[in-house]
Amino acid sequence: MKWMKRIWFRMGNHYRKKREFEQALKYMRKGESAITSFDDKLHYAELLHNSGHSEEAVTYLGRLIDSSGSHRAYERRAHILRELNRETEAIEDLDEAIRLNADNYLNWYTRGIAHKDLNQYEEAIRDLKESIKREDDSTVISTYYELGMTYYESGNPAEAANCFRLSIQQPDRAIPMYYYMLSVSLDLMDHVQEAVGVLQEGIQLADRYEAEADGGYAMFAGSTNYSYGAFLTFQRQVREAYSFRKPMADLYVQLGDLGQAEFYLSEAIERYPDSYELYLKRAEVFNRSGNKNAAKADLEWAIEAEPDDYRAYFDLARIYREDAREELAYELISKLYGRQPDSPLACYWMVDCYYRVGRNEEALALNNKLLELENDDAPNYVQRADIYMEMNDLPSAEQSLKEAAALQDGSEIRNKLSYVLYLQGRNEEALLELQEAVKQEEAFSEHPTYLAASGHIYKEMGMWDLAIDAYSQAIQAQPSNSRFYEFRAVCFVETGQLERGLTDCAQGLSLNPEQGSLYSLRSGIYYTMADYARAKEDTLNVLELSPGHPGAYFRLGQIYYKDQDEDAALAAFDEVLKMVPEHADSYLYKAHIYYGQFEHEDAIQSIVNWSLHLHKEMSPADKIQAIEGLEGFEEGVLEKAVERLTGMYGHQLYLS
Repeated sequence: MKWMKRIWFRMGNHYRKKREFEQALKYMRKGESAITSFDDKLHYAELLHNSGHSEEAVTYLGRLIDSSGSHRAYERRAHILRELNRETEAIEDLDEAIRLNADNYLNWYTRGIAHKDLNQYEEAIRDLKESIKREDDSTVISTYYELGMTYYESGNPAEAANCFRLSIQQPDRAIPMYYYMLSVSLDLMDHVQEAVGVLQEGIQLADRYEAEADGGYAMFAGSTNYSYGAFLTFQRQVREAYSFRKPMADLYVQLGDLGQAEFYLSEAIERYPDSYELYLKRAEVFNRSGNKNAAKADLEWAIEAEPDDYRAYFDLARIYREDAREELAYELISKLYGRQPDSPLACYWMVDCYYRVGRNEEALALNNKLLELENDDAPNYVQRADIYMEMNDLPSAEQSLKEAAALQDGSEIRNKLSYVLYLQGRNEEALLELQEAVKQEEAFSEHPTYLAASGHIYKEMGMWDLAIDAYSQAIQAQPSNSRFYEFRAVCFVETGQLERGLTDCAQGLSLNPEQGSLYSLRSGIYYTMADYARAKEDTLNVLELSPGHPGAYFRLGQIYYKDQDEDAALAAFDEVLKMVPEHADSYLYKAHIYYGQFEHEDAIQSIVNWSLHLHKEMSPADKIQAIEGLEGFEEGVLEKAVERLTGMYGHQLYLS
């Protein structure tokens, strides 16, 4: 029967070479006793491993080690142990293999790979370099790749790139992943254009593999000494990178070529039509290129395909918000929240939607639920603070931010807490919180946000020189921000440096010609300088940008009054009072105009209206005293105004 065993063995070996492992193993088991040569025994162990019988392979090799003591048997067992994630045992076998034969490169190579698996990068680099010393051109290419992977995983992309370049120096020995990993390393080094060229070669080779009936295995086997298992791993990595199309799109996004990015993503979708990730990425590219309809279509597809994955919902909601369609964002997030009412993330976004549409009471109530679901996440408390700020409940906002800081202290939270204190007029405390923000993040001291916030606080404290210095540093840090010029200009105006104020206004408007507040500020400076023509021109610019702006109409009324155009002035003040009926100063200007026109009855009524709206908290007696102290009117006119006011208050005035 020995001859029959040999036939079974030969048939098994035939199927093994064809990589039909199950069939091969069936015949090999029948002819196992005919396996006599050492190499055939190694092949049989490998066949057991590739057929899913790895533990049996380990045991089989153990017997072979006991009978032969060969370093090759130790290396093969270590190879299987490593693939079973038993790296420590593998290294013990390889230590013995190297002791038995330090000249065999494969012992060093496999131990280097095992050390890499354990993140023992120094040991891995040492062993792989020892392997390279002992290799020839037929094997060294793959070792350069593995050494490159070790440098890459250890955070050294420059050395990794050097090794990957060596792995592709013979194109006929290269495989697609070599090009891919070189492109990844180059990207990390900011050599993006070079990375594109390298990855294009990788794509071409990967496409050649995919075009083969065997998935490119014959090409792979002819180029490398890797196992069939390694081939399957490499092919899985190519698929996970979407045949390298998505990474190529990412590179083109970095280069600002959104058209090419879209092209490669569309190619990827043709190959992987059910990939959720690709639709998300293409939607991002479409949106950045201005093709929002296409972006929405991709995101809608993604939501339909994966209705419980929140990412497409959030991306689509952001697009709606960019289009100022908050109501559509609200409807969309409501659908997600309806599916996942107990998801903290869905709940957070639903709160945000209520907040954005002005439904603050509902936002606050749902935030309560969010804190019940997740009371240890600082952003939830920051969200609560934002709601309280919108409701003008600053003490509650302050408390929420302190709770956030207790969970996860950071410069952003401290900066917001400083702002809440500033709004409450607690400037010293606000300044201390800003300094605390810098303690949390030293670089924050140079951030424009910190510098501008410091300027605001110093301005409120009347420390004009420090405010000007802070705003100047903010301008230096971010010279394109027109608001910073406006803030500094205000300080110049307050300190009487009108020309410097004008210069800052001009600089700010050169950056943002549609910033109405700068025109308004500059019109005030011109008005103070008695340059009424320019003051009027800037005021009209404000009204063009913000029709119906009451402050601009009031300034226009002042200018017309100075120009003695009384009818135009009255018309301007009337526009103010249509929008702000309690605007006291407009009544006072009208009183002066009517008095100058000898319209004493209208003047008296305007004086009374002025006193009524002067300060809500003033007592009737104080209002009378204010009328009596007015200048520019005859005593009789003021007496009649007092008499009319007294009649309006009646007993209140007596009690007062």
